[in-house]
Parts: sequence; structure tokens; C-alpha cells
Amino acid sequence: MNIFFIPIIVALIDQLTKLYIKFNFRLYEKYEIFGNFVRIFYIENSGIAFGIDTSSFHFFITILTILAILVLARYLLILHREKSDEKKSISLILGGAIGNCVDRVLVFFPDYGYTGVIDFIDIGFGNMRWYIFNVADMSITFGVMYYLFLLYKDKYYSNGKGNL
Repeated sequence: MNIFFIPIIVALIDQLTKLYIKFNFRLYEKYEIFGNFVRIFYIENSGIAFGIDTSSFHFFITILTILAILVLARYLLILHREKSDEKKSISLILGGAIGNCVDRVLVFFPDYGYTGVIDFIDIGFGNMRWYIFNVADMSITFGVMYYLFLLYKDKYYSNGKGNL
């Protein structure tokens, strides 16, 4: 299987869901899925993760994102030659980075109407809500969690402490 299959699928699903939201919802429109717990809340985030405002550094953040994508793609190519579960985690991170990078690049083209990365998944109870996120963010999060699990598992086994 092509090593870039997972990143391409993740980025494609991310972009398709974002396009659906952009063309079917108004900015800041909310739609409840499972009551108030899970809802769609369309925003465009000009910052980075967890609402950190970096709008005045958008060009710099976009360049860093592109560089991170290139490093991850190179690392994935290196991992391709090995039997490693790291490929899965890096693939998920890479796919999410590509998905969000597309939005960051589109901000530079005013005709497309982007002011930031499209976020729309809103989870929480009442006024206690998590940060609004998207498919790319989920992919990055799961990829990082899986990568950390693999590091922990490798360290656990290398210390001779037994089986997980």
C-alpha cells in the first residue's frame, strides 16, 4: 500500500467536511447534533491550536506548517523501509497537518473567503466546552497520542518490565 494513502485520505476527508460546513452554514451558526453535548459551531480560527491567537504571524505560521509537512513526509519515507507502527501515527499527524495547511494557504487568496482554519466540532456541557476543532485536529491528536503510546511501550519493553 502507498505510504501516503492515510495522509491523503485524512486531508481529503478534512477538506470535504470543511467545504460542506463553509457552504452550508453561516459563520458562527450552531447546530445541535446530540443535544448541547455535540454540536456544529462554524468558526474560522486565525490562530493555532487551542485558540492561541497568532493572526499577526499568519505568514510565519504557514511557512512553519509547510516545513513541518516536509519533515514529516521525509520521516514517513524513511519509516517506509522499516517495519514500524510509527508509520501509522506519523501518517495521521501528516494528514492533519496537510488538511489545516490548505486552509492557512487559502487565507492568502481573498477571493476564497477564508479568514482562518475552519473549525466546527464543538463538544461540552452547557458553558463548559472544549475548544472547537475539525477532522485534521482529531487526526493530529490521535496520531500524537498513538506516537506517545508507542514511545511508552518501547521504553517499557526495553526496561524488561514485562508485557502490556
